[in-house]
Amino acid sequence: MARETGELVDWNDDRGYGFALSDRGERYFVHIKSIDRMATRPRVGDRLSFTLGVGRDGRPAAVNVKILGANPLPSRAARQRGNPAPARQRAFGWRLATAGALVALLLVALLLGHAPLWLGLAYLIMGIISACLYAADKRYAETGQWRISEAMLLGTDLCFGIVGGLLAQQVFRHKTAKQSYIGSTMLLCLLHILWLGGLAGGWIEPAAVTDLASDFLR
Repeated sequence: MARETGELVDWNDDRGYGFALSDRGERYFVHIKSIDRMATRPRVGDRLSFTLGVGRDGRPAAVNVKILGANPLPSRAARQRGNPAPARQRAFGWRLATAGALVALLLVALLLGHAPLWLGLAYLIMGIISACLYAADKRYAETGQWRISEAMLLGTDLCFGIVGGLLAQQVFRHKTAKQSYIGSTMLLCLLHILWLGGLAGGWIEPAAVTDLASDFLR
């Protein structure tokens, strides 16, 4: 089948789909799974080469899409030879470092008796829930399904799920491109660092934590 060329005129990176306008003036649905893997994410204005296929709704869609001028991801063999990872992947290290720091502060607070045991369990349980939510949202984005709201993801991270959320962002490479979401995540990290640091240093009394929880549950 003959290939067509066009331009990516609409793209929702969180949901993983958008629309291409062919040089003939026709508009076609584009899903992330139909695009050859590239070192950079698709962006509005990218020139595309594609063939026509049928989308889930039976309408014409762009498939076998290539982003013209984009560099393909290095092969597995090249990565194993020690080629450096893309800069975007290297930038993810702060999430692991922050998660480790939060766990360390929590352990210090627990070992010194500055925090109740239930707080540690809350971080563990909510961290697992948060990681599961990120994994599900990543899967929904790749399959074009209804997404989990950012408010729910951030709210879970706020309510003791931050460590699991950071680890899930790292592992699934999810919610790592949108600058506003990165900023919100960093703010939550700062709040948890101040909170756990205050407990570990003894500046926040354990009784205050219990009282806060009691007030919340009323």
